[in-house]
Amino acid sequence: MRLLAWNIRQGGGTRLPAIATALAAHAADVLVISEYRGGESAVRLRAALERAGYPYLSAPTPPAGTNGVLIAARMPFDDGGPLADVLPEPCRIVRAYFGALGIYGVYMPNLLRKVPYWQALIAALAAESLGAERVAIGDFNTCRAYLDEPGAIDATAHFLDEVEKVGFCDLWRRRHPEGREFSWYSTRGNGFRIDHAFLSPALAGRAGNVRYSHDEREAGISDHSPLILDLPG
Repeated sequence: MRLLAWNIRQGGGTRLPAIATALAAHAADVLVISEYRGGESAVRLRAALERAGYPYLSAPTPPAGTNGVLIAARMPFDDGGPLADVLPEPCRIVRAYFGALGIYGVYMPNLLRKVPYWQALIAALAAESLGAERVAIGDFNTCRAYLDEPGAIDATAHFLDEVEKVGFCDLWRRRHPEGREFSWYSTRGNGFRIDHAFLSPALAGRAGNVRYSHDEREAGISDHSPLILDLPG
């Protein structure tokens, strides 16, 4: 099974045809789409994904003008809904279950607004059995100082340690301990690796390739690079 997580920037807009073409080229089975916007934008995106071969879509939809996560798949799944309705914007973390595999689709806000989302996610992952096949994937807007960013801007990087303490690993970082590869750039040209996949022990040891595709970002289809993760079927 191939997962693709991508922040498509402001719901996709007029870039939807190019987004659909890029998705088709990667042949993913499951998509985790960040900056999924409510209102008419949601209607257009859902229709575009259905035409692209992803007829199974998570139900939670953000209010018009706000952002969230959409999980789309080629095959049916059990919709787990938002992680926690008490969060300010519950549609920023949604869940889907494909048999034994559970996916947390994540799009965290910026700065300290992300703190309650991190706290809720870590509590949920800590409650999972370490033998369960779970992945939390998406845009976390969080990065390690001097490694996932050139400086030390992010004041919430400690949550990356907290998620590992409950047994989940940043698979790309495990494979590239000293690697530096950025998935988003600011308007000043500073790079950040803020799109991640955290896997449970039962899944991390059997996962296949994990990589970023930068062609889409460099072509201006979105301001983020898709993150692609291959999992055992």
